[in-house]
Amino acid sequence: MTHPIGPSLAADAPFRWRAGDCQDPAKHTRWWAPDELAGFEAIASAPAAAAHEPSDPGPAPALTPALQRALADIRHELQSGRGFVLLRGLPFDRWSVDQARMATWAIAHAVGVPVTQTGQGARLVDVMDTSRQQASPRQFSTSQELRLHTDPASDLIGLACVHPAAVGGDSVLVSAVSVHDEMARQRPDLLALLYEGFHWHRFGEGRSGDAAVSEQPVPVFARSGDGRLSCRYVRSPIAAGHKELGRPLSDAQVEALDLFDQLAASPVLRIHFRMGPGDIVLVNNLTVLHARTHFTDPPEGRPPRRIFRLWLEGHPGFRTVPPVLNYFNGGACGIPVTGRKASYDVQSLYTDRASGGVADLRLSR
Repeated sequence: MTHPIGPSLAADAPFRWRAGDCQDPAKHTRWWAPDELAGFEAIASAPAAAAHEPSDPGPAPALTPALQRALADIRHELQSGRGFVLLRGLPFDRWSVDQARMATWAIAHAVGVPVTQTGQGARLVDVMDTSRQQASPRQFSTSQELRLHTDPASDLIGLACVHPAAVGGDSVLVSAVSVHDEMARQRPDLLALLYEGFHWHRFGEGRSGDAAVSEQPVPVFARSGDGRLSCRYVRSPIAAGHKELGRPLSDAQVEALDLFDQLAASPVLRIHFRMGPGDIVLVNNLTVLHARTHFTDPPEGRPPRRIFRLWLEGHPGFRTVPPVLNYFNGGACGIPVTGRKASYDVQSLYTDRASGGVADLRLSR
């Protein structure tokens, strides 16, 4: 069934929020109850918490009935509510990093199915500023501000704060459905270009035998058979993909991407918050965009900013996702396990007009 380009449908209404709808943090923040915390303490004290592979902690930890009920409610909010939840109250400041990781891993399995995030098979990734140790770091491995985006190969994401930055590193969220509807109202001609899609660069992380760039155009917005709206947006691989193919983005395509960025960063639509130790934000990666402001690590001798990142496939019944959105792995979530590392020139992003240049949400100052 073909759906006309226009405002989102009634099925998308819960995800169609704006900043003004989120002024009361209690509506999207959940504190763990004492019986739920007791369940996490049991996970943190289990033998697996002291002996596991950091990038893939293994089987799902056992959950108490109280945790099962709580996480079922959270899963429902991600699937049918606003599409994000901020969880607070885990004692990461008292636990070891390994204990914090295992508690995060338990939440991941209850909400979805952890999928691979790297060609080496990591299903849990430490997000830290490692730019001084890498010749060509990925953007998330620097302290630079990140443009509002969705992650490229998952239905859901999780970000758990182990150690915060000294300054900055705020989290920013915006409803992709609201961005879509603003574009439909202001410039439906440019919105149509986002539905047509772009050839995205795989940065060397595709399957063996795959081309460097997606064979099919990957749309920024797509509808499933029931008309529900999904979004996949990361500007850098769009710009890099067209450059690789020798097909530069047209002026109209760049204008469409610029308008998307402008609307996504609008204070009218976005919300932002600072995470502390033990805070975890879970996000529907098909309906909510996220970003991070520039940050400065604490001085030497104190732990640097450290975030656990999860990519999750939704459990059965989560939603129907157009396969074209998962351009890395033949329509499936996750990065193929090939042993290869991504090849990525972060500095080129700031000199290429098509990439949008340096992101600036004007929150870091």
